Amino acid sequence: MEKLLEIKNLSKSFGDHLVLNNITTDINKGDVLCLVGPSGGGKSTFLRSLNLLEIPTGGSIFFDGVEITNPKTNIDEVRKKIGMVFQHFNLFPHLTILENMTLSPINVLKLSKSEAEEKAKVLLTRVGLIEKAKLPAGSLTLLDRKRLEIARALGTRPKLLLLDEVAAGLTEVEVQQVMELVAALKKEKLTIIWIEHILDTMMYATDRLMCMSEGRNVILGNPAEVIQSDIVQELYLGTDDTK
Repeated sequence: MEKLLEIKNLSKSFGDHLVLNNITTDINKGDVLCLVGPSGGGKSTFLRSLNLLEIPTGGSIFFDGVEITNPKTNIDEVRKKIGMVFQHFNLFPHLTILENMTLSPINVLKLSKSEAEEKAKVLLTRVGLIEKAKLPAGSLTLLDRKRLEIARALGTRPKLLLLDEVAAGLTEVEVQQVMELVAALKKEKLTIIWIEHILDTMMYATDRLMCMSEGRNVILGNPAEVIQSDIVQELYLGTDDTK
């Protein structure tokens, strides 16, 4: 398998507080990796480090063969290949779904309105929102807002998609719908790393689980095996407000 990410001895401290402790792992192209573990374990910090939204204090990260932790690397260019959905939405509620989708392509990528709308409609179809394209974003349910954020993250055709608690706050039925969307993206061979706290619901959409505790990768492997391991059973708290 061809590697997309190589993470070597990754560490992150906030003052005297060590949040990430010497993490080393590889992620292959097309992998879907889910981060699980107790609150305070470092999952969100790890995720945000992968596109340098958090600057590591030690170690190195190679993305598609480029060391992004090298100060000489143009991280803005790298980020064009990495889509991310945050816990908090960055939508314009007074604009329609379609306008939210086309704003950046028109103003930043300098696409024509018709070209931006054409690309946006393809993405909205992928996430099941095309029939709501003319609705204001502020009128959407939480589930549809999450779908819209995923669609926007896919707009740059990223090689890597980072999802920070994408199922948080949803009902059991809605979580299942998000899992189905992730599973569909998995079939398209998109590399995905995401944080989840409902272990049973994401099993079929994930290739590997990485359980983190106290800033360390305590176990990484097949989802069924990781979930049944003694260390996960002992550590896992069933919540996820990690920072």
